[in-house]
Amino acid sequence: MQYVQKSFAVAMGVVVAACAAQALPAQAQNAAKPASTIGVVDREKVITSFTKAQKAADELKRVEDSVRKLLEESNKQYEEAKVAKKPQAELETLQKKLQSRIDAEYKKAQSQAQSLETTLESDIDAAIKAEADSRKLDTVFMKGAVLLGGTDITDGVVKRLSQVSSSGAGTTSK
Repeated sequence: MQYVQKSFAVAMGVVVAACAAQALPAQAQNAAKPASTIGVVDREKVITSFTKAQKAADELKRVEDSVRKLLEESNKQYEEAKVAKKPQAELETLQKKLQSRIDAEYKKAQSQAQSLETTLESDIDAAIKAEADSRKLDTVFMKGAVLLGGTDITDGVVKRLSQVSSSGAGTTSK
């Protein structure tokens, strides 16, 4: 019985030594790598500081007002037709015509909003990536998601976006 215990102990010692021999190069390799660096960005500040985003918001407000005005005019036109005691068939035709105009304008406004949002997100994400790369950051989180630590790159991102805006890169107006 003692012989079995001794040979088991020797075998375990060999296994432990082999594992340790494999782990040492891996630990040395990990020790050579610098710790990962984390950045944080205040996306709200970036958006409010980005003039292209402000212009897009103004443009969307104009489009929204245009759709709202069309809706009000259509309702007024339909009510006038009702007051004039137009036949039911004519009222239904008018309603369908007005509704299709409203739907078309609404779809156009949605498409424009989606296009502007995609462009802005792309610009902002590119600026965040460029700033992170320049500071050699591995990861960037939203500032609100980080309780403690991280390098704040918000001002650098805002600066990059202001350079993009001032260079006149692509207007979003239609």
